[in-house]
Amino acid sequence: MSSSRIGSRIVMTAQGDRWMATVSATIPSWQRQSLELWFGAWMALGAMLVYGMVTYPGSERTFYGICLGFWSFFAFRAWRAVRWRRSGLEVVQLSRDGLELRLDHGSQKGRPASFPLSDISLATVPPANPRSFLESMEQQFWVVGGDRIQVQIQGKTHVFGKQLDLREAEQLANAFNARLKKLKGKS
Repeated sequence: MSSSRIGSRIVMTAQGDRWMATVSATIPSWQRQSLELWFGAWMALGAMLVYGMVTYPGSERTFYGICLGFWSFFAFRAWRAVRWRRSGLEVVQLSRDGLELRLDHGSQKGRPASFPLSDISLATVPPANPRSFLESMEQQFWVVGGDRIQVQIQGKTHVFGKQLDLREAEQLANAFNARLKKLKGKS
């Protein structure tokens, strides 16, 4: 089994015809602590909204209920980001059986998306658009997203490589493409 790294977050292993790349979701501790502190403050705000909904009558209760609905949406997204940053791993696996993409959380494996080898196109890394507000937001540490690498499978675009910088994404895409060509050549 051979193993190599790209930067500090990507580990690639190859054993026979099986190639696997794992992209860690870890961030510097000051960013993780900031995210967890913000999540704690968001939970405190939710407690105040629940208190307001229970305490006040009539239309004020309705107002607090509506606010609590919006709060719940962002609380779920914040919980996902905290969980992802603590133990998230993005797993990309290529073998003769095909491509498998999944998001793991620590020792808990995620639900895999599997695709046959014949349907997979080469990976591409679209250039970053520094003027795009949404694209820059997707690259922030408090968001789970910002996938850099695209693969066309059966006419649909599938993505991986969450919040990689452009250089790391290109290196991972090149390694993926080299292994894909090798596997397709053997078939």
